[in-house]
Amino acid sequence: MIWLCGLFLWCAACGTALAQNGRWYPENEPPPALVLKDVDGKEYDLAALKGRMVIVNFWATWCGPCVAEMPSLQALATRLGEKNAVVLGVNYHESAQKIREFQERVPTRFPLLRDPWQEASGAWKVRVLPTTFIVDASGVLRYRVVGEVDWSSKTVADRLRRMQASGSANSAAASAERRTARAAIRAS
Repeated sequence: MIWLCGLFLWCAACGTALAQNGRWYPENEPPPALVLKDVDGKEYDLAALKGRMVIVNFWATWCGPCVAEMPSLQALATRLGEKNAVVLGVNYHESAQKIREFQERVPTRFPLLRDPWQEASGAWKVRVLPTTFIVDASGVLRYRVVGEVDWSSKTVADRLRRMQASGSANSAAASAERRTARAAIRAS
């Protein structure tokens, strides 16, 4: 319970302290599993989204910075397009009705998923709201971003572009290595 109070206080404070910047922590590991349903019962599985960048945003309707960054997350989702990237909003322990009411006030077209027992937020080690994770197209967790971010900013766009480019380069290098290995096997 104490950590929940700390989470609430941090969420309230980070709106001014981290506004538009967030704190970006590099990661380089497989993400935890994520299989959740949206408010209409449709299931989303992170593993099924491999091949596209996935932005997983943990948020709550009572978190001011979470609400403030939603329009820029929607702008990012629109700009990237569903072919290239998917934004998933994972709501922290609120009812489907509460989330629907939120969507009436703050229109979002990306999926808002429910984490009613905080299992996903626990597995992803979310301690502060908002916290956003960026998983590259190859399924590797690349960044943990803590605090509010202006997802429509040039700085964020440049960072995501660099990540996609390095992912493409790594993917191309891995493909070349596989081709070389297959050729060596055939030759032997």
